[in-house]
Amino acid sequence: MPKQGRKRKKTRTHVVEDENAASALSTSAPPPPRSLVVRHGSSAAEEPELQDLVADWRNLMSPATALKLKERKGAKVRDYAELAPVLGVTHLMAFSMNEGGNVNCKIARAPTGPTLSFKVKRFSLSKQVRAVQKRPIDTSTSSGIYQTAPVVVTNNFGGADEAAPSSSC
Repeated sequence: MPKQGRKRKKTRTHVVEDENAASALSTSAPPPPRSLVVRHGSSAAEEPELQDLVADWRNLMSPATALKLKERKGAKVRDYAELAPVLGVTHLMAFSMNEGGNVNCKIARAPTGPTLSFKVKRFSLSKQVRAVQKRPIDTSTSSGIYQTAPVVVTNNFGGADEAAPSSSC
């Protein structure tokens, strides 16, 4: 004899009360990128210019960067790279200075992303720029200027499908 009636349908599991809540759960945005800015190397602790450069970069990358990070003297970049996923860090910036006074910068995507290496030829610290300005603005942490992420303006960065302006002679 065939079965009579319909198959039982579960109604108590995965109950969503609001359709907006269901759509918010399904399309959650990825977390914002976070970064670590560190200095490393044997002579890194004795160089005040390098310390100031790292402090300026931490301020620049805030609020998604640790401002008061203490580096160990013997720490390697690999140590920070292993610690990054635990802290939710997506980018690692490491500054070093060799005996000749050359500054190098490494930018790495954690945990297994590419690493970019740069040789810094010249740089100006924020305190040097403020000393030259006629009306310098207050950039201390109490002023709140670094409390919001910077706005990136990409104006007129069109794709290849846009027609280039033509000139007629």
